[in-house]
Amino acid sequence: MLGNVAPTEFDLRFSMFGIPVRVHPLFWAVSAFMGWNPNDIKMTLIWIACVFVSILVHELGHALTARHFGWPPEIVLYHFGGLAMFQPYSGMTTRRSIIVSAAGPFAGFALLGAVMFFKMISVKFGLWDQFSPEGRDYVRATFYFLYFINLYWGLINLAPVLPLDGGHICEDICKAVKRYRGDVLALQISMVVAGLLAFYFFKQQLRFAGIMFALFAFFNFQAYQQRNSTW
Repeated sequence: MLGNVAPTEFDLRFSMFGIPVRVHPLFWAVSAFMGWNPNDIKMTLIWIACVFVSILVHELGHALTARHFGWPPEIVLYHFGGLAMFQPYSGMTTRRSIIVSAAGPFAGFALLGAVMFFKMISVKFGLWDQFSPEGRDYVRATFYFLYFINLYWGLINLAPVLPLDGGHICEDICKAVKRYRGDVLALQISMVVAGLLAFYFFKQQLRFAGIMFALFAFFNFQAYQQRNSTW
């Protein structure tokens, strides 16, 4: 989301399935801020690990799908989440673009299914019975964090708001249905939905999400004005 971030000497770099991955230091900082628990640093570290795994799986969904279509990808995790970058030299169609965009959230849903299945098996066979009460609390927190991130963040990511995956899907559909200024229609939809979601999250006192969607609404409004000024 929201474009590229310049590399730093503190980036973590590795490869998964032959795909280069770079993790910007601000990824760790923002994740820690979102899940900060001053009374239990271990819980904060578990949250950071769950965010890392979940967003990496999400971006791998995009990246592996892009590679399947012949477009070599790379992944960057940074302060606003993650980005799977690739250059579709040829063969890009509306259908393929939608599939690549949807592959990220659905990779997260697949991870959620695997986590829930493992939780069911572990409860059935009492895999955590030998743990201390504190240890069981950490296990329960891990399952909850993975559930929350991959379900709720995944659903929010499918909202028709640019630059989220749902926004890109909406843009592809708008361009296919309305060939003349379909991108402008997508921005109009994005502005309205982002504004409504910002209002909802502020009303629910979810300030971080409210601020994020308020910024999305503002950025889309700016893009809308720029598009109109060129006509």
